[in-house]
Amino acid sequence: MGKSEKKSKKRHKEKRREHKEKHKSRKSKKHSRKKEESPPPAPPPQKQPESGSDEEDFAIPIALMNSKSHAPETPEEYQRRQSQIRREVDPVTGRVRLIKGDSEVLEEIVTKERHVEINKKATRGDGEFYEARSLDAARRRK
Repeated sequence: MGKSEKKSKKRHKEKRREHKEKHKSRKSKKHSRKKEESPPPAPPPQKQPESGSDEEDFAIPIALMNSKSHAPETPEEYQRRQSQIRREVDPVTGRVRLIKGDSEVLEEIVTKERHVEINKKATRGDGEFYEARSLDAARRRK
C-alpha cells in the first residue's frame, strides 16, 4: 500500500468519525434503550497458538483478490475455451472420444476401414467391461 493510499484511508476514517459524532444525538430513544438493556457481548475466545507453530495468517492474499478468477468470463474467453477440441479416453470402456469445450461430444469423420476397426475395439472393450461387471455381481450373490 503506497503512502497516498494510507493518507486517503486515514482521511476517510477521520471524516467518518466526525460524521458519527455529528449525528450521534439524532439516534432515537429506541436505539439507546436497546443498548442499555442488553449486556455487552462477550469478546470471542482467543485461540492460543499451538506450541512450536507460528501463528497462521488467514488473510486473503492481495494477489488472489486481484486475480481474474473473481470476474465474470468475457464472451471472447468463453468462445476460446469452447473452441478447444481434445481427445479423451474413457478409462472404463477404452473408447476414444472427441470433446469440444467443456463437454460436447463430437463425431469424427473416418474411413470405412477405420470405422470398422474403431467399432471392433469399442465392442471388445464394452464386452470386457460388462463381463467383468456381471461376474463381480454373480460373485457377490454367492
